[in-house]
Amino acid sequence: MAKLPPLRNLRKTTIVVVAVFLGFLIHRIVVVALGNATVQESVETELTLAQSVVCSHIVNGTPFGVDSVFEEGTRLYYYSMVSSAALQSSDTLMHIWFNGADTIQKTACNMSQDICLTTIVPNLLKPGEWSVDLIQGHKLLSTRQFLVEPVRR
Repeated sequence: MAKLPPLRNLRKTTIVVVAVFLGFLIHRIVVVALGNATVQESVETELTLAQSVVCSHIVNGTPFGVDSVFEEGTRLYYYSMVSSAALQSSDTLMHIWFNGADTIQKTACNMSQDICLTTIVPNLLKPGEWSVDLIQGHKLLSTRQFLVEPVRR
């Protein structure tokens, strides 16, 4: 029977690679044993705190005319569906309208069940790149970007 070489002859990098591989293997066994359902649930909760659209009309309580390009002088609405997880906080939900980097309007949401709705009047809507944020306290829940173009004649 052949004798094994002493461990002092092994290279340090070989020992590090084996240790990292064993650590990864143990990690995967633990994840599979405990199940990753709790990780998936927390990710889904974070991603679906709010879903929002910018639209030109609200018809029977739902957004209509959803787009990313609007003409100057159009009344726009920011319609957000907020999950119950976000509504449990005592912080007020706000919509903040931006034209480029300039804050044009900050409005507290008009809540109806889990729907948050605000509007911007046509005379504030100037051509340029716009965005609207839904925030709760200091946490950004949703944002939408859109373009306002001059009226074509």
